[in-house]
Amino acid sequence: MNATVELPRRVERARNALITYIHDNGLVCGDRLPAYAQLRSEFGFGSQTIAAAVDSLCSLGVLEVRDKVGLFVADPHAGNLTGRTVAVVVRNLSGSAYAATLAGFIQKLLNEKNCRCLTFFQTTDPEESPFPGLAEFPGLEQAVFEHRCDGIISLCQFSQSSMELLERSGIPCCFTGDDDHEAMPLGVVIEVKRFIQDAVKALTNAGCSSIIQLCASKEQLTLRGNELPAMVGSSYSGGAEIAARLLEMPPEKRPDGIISDDDTIVSGLLSGLFKGQFPDVTYLPQIATIIHRELGEIYPSGKMILFEQEIEKYAQMSVSLLLDVLKGNYPEKKQLSYRFTPVKI
Repeated sequence: MNATVELPRRVERARNALITYIHDNGLVCGDRLPAYAQLRSEFGFGSQTIAAAVDSLCSLGVLEVRDKVGLFVADPHAGNLTGRTVAVVVRNLSGSAYAATLAGFIQKLLNEKNCRCLTFFQTTDPEESPFPGLAEFPGLEQAVFEHRCDGIISLCQFSQSSMELLERSGIPCCFTGDDDHEAMPLGVVIEVKRFIQDAVKALTNAGCSSIIQLCASKEQLTLRGNELPAMVGSSYSGGAEIAARLLEMPPEKRPDGIISDDDTIVSGLLSGLFKGQFPDVTYLPQIATIIHRELGEIYPSGKMILFEQEIEKYAQMSVSLLLDVLKGNYPEKKQLSYRFTPVKI
């Protein structure tokens, strides 16, 4: 038997369970595994299934059977096998370097933890479907029904019916996103509401008296639930459209302070302001926004108040939380928070 042989589904799951056991317990070459009876009891598989899984791992050089002694680890990394399978669920990545980078870090960190990644992308418009169902990610619903993944990290919040389906399936789902949604049973949330409060204080201290916020949609504005005036526009083009609307306003009506947690919208806004006033830029508000350490955004304005996010650290929090749950190490806090760090300029 070799790595190219397709195993029966039940044997494959037993083999994955053995690989997971080896890596979770930090077993190295020469370490002994429990007796077959204990393996059957711990993993819930029958004798033939466990025997077939062990035979597969022996043929790949991961395990070795010593007659009348027991089962031992020969090489935990032989065959480059993965144990757990984690689904990574991602919104449409069009125009979002941040989302693509976050998804990439999550996949990288899962691979380093000996997990195989299944990635599912939303096919519907995120603005029209802010709480998508599983069916909007081709293949995800089937993977859940067939238990082809052990856990899920989702970069968007599912519909209520989909959350109930996941709960019935027993597959833990770690939500990874903004705190302008309802609290999820398991997740790492970015403190966007705290950022907005901090940004208002910073802009006020900078002398701004007319402050607005930019939101990607009316739904997002409702979820944030603050009393700041707002302008709605999504992505780079939406930011440019907001700039055009601002320039159409009488000068005395324009805001002197703007808050946005979306770097793409801010880039479009600044581009639109400069283009709309070229070559004489007379209106340039103070802007409080986010930068990401790994992306290194550079804005063509000196009137910026910046808050930084370390994407890899955020991804690490999410991966660690899900894996702790999958290992049975249930943390006291199943909801973790990530706060933006003010940047000193």
